[in-house]
Amino acid sequence: MNSLTRKRVHVMIYLTGGTVMKGTMVIDVGARLSDTLNRSDKDFVVLSDYEDTPNIINKRHIIKLIELQETDLQSHDLEIDDEME
Repeated sequence: MNSLTRKRVHVMIYLTGGTVMKGTMVIDVGARLSDTLNRSDKDFVVLSDYEDTPNIINKRHIIKLIELQETDLQSHDLEIDDEME
């Protein structure tokens, strides 16, 4: 990854079927996460989980995407566990 043109963003993605995934996406520096999702020339996004496994996700299956700050990472773990019960 060229750190001058790309940056990692921590996200939580809610998918159809109830799946919730958390990891990082790489987006262009200066771009918003919504800009990346709204690109019509790309149907898929890549989410790298925290074990560096890439997941290719069809954007049509994304219900909700939340950008996380470093300090939010721990608190969202609890929310995911609560939603799964």
